Amino acid sequence: MSAHRAVATLGALVACGGVVVSTTGCDRLPGRPTAAQVAAEGTAEWTIQVFNTSCRGCHAQGTEGAAVPLMESDYWRAATDEQVARAVLEGQGMLMPAFGPSAGGPFTASQASALTRGMRAIWGGATRQSSEISGTVVAGNASNGKSVFDAACAGCHGAAGSAGSVTDPMYLRLVSDQGLWTAVVAGRAALGSPAWNEPMPGRPSGLTATEVADVVAYLSSQRPRSMSETQP
Repeated sequence: MSAHRAVATLGALVACGGVVVSTTGCDRLPGRPTAAQVAAEGTAEWTIQVFNTSCRGCHAQGTEGAAVPLMESDYWRAATDEQVARAVLEGQGMLMPAFGPSAGGPFTASQASALTRGMRAIWGGATRQSSEISGTVVAGNASNGKSVFDAACAGCHGAAGSAGSVTDPMYLRLVSDQGLWTAVVAGRAALGSPAWNEPMPGRPSGLTATEVADVVAYLSSQRPRSMSETQP
């Protein structure tokens, strides 16, 4: 074969390859799941896939995540489906981003609801005990809350607390009232932080529902209104 003919043949092969690539497009890229690999919405497999890609970084089991674990039944006994789905769509404070369409997120309202139902089915354990305490914020008395906080919480969560301060102005600017409520109600067992009705310093029987509302009201009242208030 002459050099000229070899070059022409190589050019034809390259052109043919370009046609193949252009017709297959991104559907053939390594790592892109095929239609058969994408789980059907609402199934347990789909729930796990969505959780692992969108939630696990903050809400993982035990001490892995930065936020309240969603893989523990303690959370689901306190949370309502409406609360969780709203948090997915609208976010909570500055710590929890919104995943709903109004914020440019990837989840529709129906998908947020399906994810919530799926997570409860997998990790919920016992049915939510709605008669014990609300899953969403209830108005409380901030003055009474300070007394409860000083007696039961400050040793671990005060300015000099052993578990990190929840009265720090920067923290309070980041977390929503619902985030505070959830943290008090559900606790963090893996970090040694009790749930609201478990023994704690100064409160062998834990807190009452009224005291939870008062503590959250107190913490909320300490939230700075501007960045200048967070400066030392």
